Parts: sequence; C-alpha cells; structure tokens
Amino acid sequence: MRQKTLAIMAAGLGSRFGGLKQVHAVVNNYAILDFSVYDALQAGFNHIVFIVNEDLISVFKARYLNVFPEHIKVDITLQDTSGLPKRKRPWGTGHALLSLKKLVHNNFALINADDFYGRDAFKLMHDALYTDTNKQNYFIGYPLKNTLSDFGAVSRGVCILNKNQDLKNIVEHTNISKENLSMPLDTIVSMNFWGFTPEVFNIADSLFATFLRKHKNSQTAEFFIPQIVDFMINEYDSVFKMLETSAKWFGVTYKEDEAKVKEQLQELISLGIYPKTLW
Repeated sequence: MRQKTLAIMAAGLGSRFGGLKQVHAVVNNYAILDFSVYDALQAGFNHIVFIVNEDLISVFKARYLNVFPEHIKVDITLQDTSGLPKRKRPWGTGHALLSLKKLVHNNFALINADDFYGRDAFKLMHDALYTDTNKQNYFIGYPLKNTLSDFGAVSRGVCILNKNQDLKNIVEHTNISKENLSMPLDTIVSMNFWGFTPEVFNIADSLFATFLRKHKNSQTAEFFIPQIVDFMINEYDSVFKMLETSAKWFGVTYKEDEAKVKEQLQELISLGIYPKTLW
C-alpha cells in the first residue's frame, strides 16, 4: 500500500496557552489534533506521524499506538535536540520537519497540532499530493481575518501569490493582533498546513546547518518552515501552489480561546460532521 503521510508537529511548549495544549481535551476528551487525525483518515491518509518532545513520548504512545485500524500506520518521533546547543526552547518548525527525514520517503503533509483546519483542507491536500504528477509542493491558505485571536498577538506566515496562485514569497510575522494590524484583513496567511515532496529534506538540512552556525548561542532564535519554503522558491524555482479551501480554521493560542473552539466543535458534532466517538 502506498504510504500517504500526515505529520503533526506537537513538540511545542504551549507557553502562551499555559500548558501542553497538544493533548488538552476540548470536547469529549478529544484534543484539536484528534479532529485533524480523523479528517486526515477520512481524506485517505494512512500514515500518521506525531513529532513530540521528550515529555510527551509516553503520553502519545499510550494515547495513539493501538487505537486505529490495522491498515493505519502510526509513528511517534522525537524532535531530537541531541547534539544541538542546550536550551529550553525548541528549535522551530523547520527543525520539526527534519525529524521526518528517516521516516518519510514519499510526498507528505505537515500541520500544527493545535490548529483546526477543516476536512475539506485535508481532502484537497491529499488529492493534490497523491494524484498530481508534477511533483509540486502545496499549502493551504487562509485569510488573516479568520486566524486572529481575541485575546492576544499571534504569529503568521504572510503570503504573496502570483497570478497562478503560486507562492512567490512568505514572511513570518510575529506579534499580530487586532489592535496593531499593519496589513489588510484579507491578506493570505499560512497556518503551517504544507504539502511537500521528499526533496525538501536535503535542502532543509543544509539550511539548518547554516542557521545553527549563526544562532548556536541564541536562546530564542527559531528555524521556521517559511525560511525553507522561501529558499526553495528563490534558489530552486520550486512551486508551492495554494489550495483554496472552504474549510474554517480555528485554534487555541491562548487559554481564553478555548471556549469558542469548544462551541464550534460541539456544533460540528451536532451537525453530524463528527461522531461523538472518533475511534
């Protein structure tokens, strides 16, 4: 069976949230990432990889290793910091991507653990990655207005597209809030829902080595996926095509976001989009 991989970045510290929001139960003892996994399986993905930190390995093994049908492969991999300068903060989403290098050899999708992307987004990404023969890369784009929190600032990858809806440039912006907006509300942003070919690994490896030489003594610098994407577009003429989706994004950046997310998920369950018991 062809391996169709969804990888989930779940190694973050959740400092703004105030805890391990990756496995924080929002509805019926399920975390947001559980709804993403359910949507991915419905879309046709058959390989789920959880990228975690050392504190979460045992939690994820107990929670996910024996719950899915036999044809669904599950891997739990460490965002390994051995051999890297010691610090408390993770080294970023680009480093998380590199955790997949030994596990993934085909096209794959990559998401955040704490974002709800919507089933349509997973279906679009699955079909693009596994029926397209052009070896393109993809991302799901959302309007900025649909991704802001009422309770504080967020970080977003701001996208510039060409007339074919291909990504020309992406810039990570931090400290974006409703109070200090410096860009239009319909600006397309990336919420870290990516579709990659395996060629990304060697490129990311080289870029991370360069990043470490510059930032090895920093306690805060992070290696972001948009840095990799930008480099691939500019230096390798890689194509990153935006997939337009009707799905709604929502997430829990701050503890106060949870009530609204819970309400939205309960509504989707009541509409029959999700069962009360996912698996």
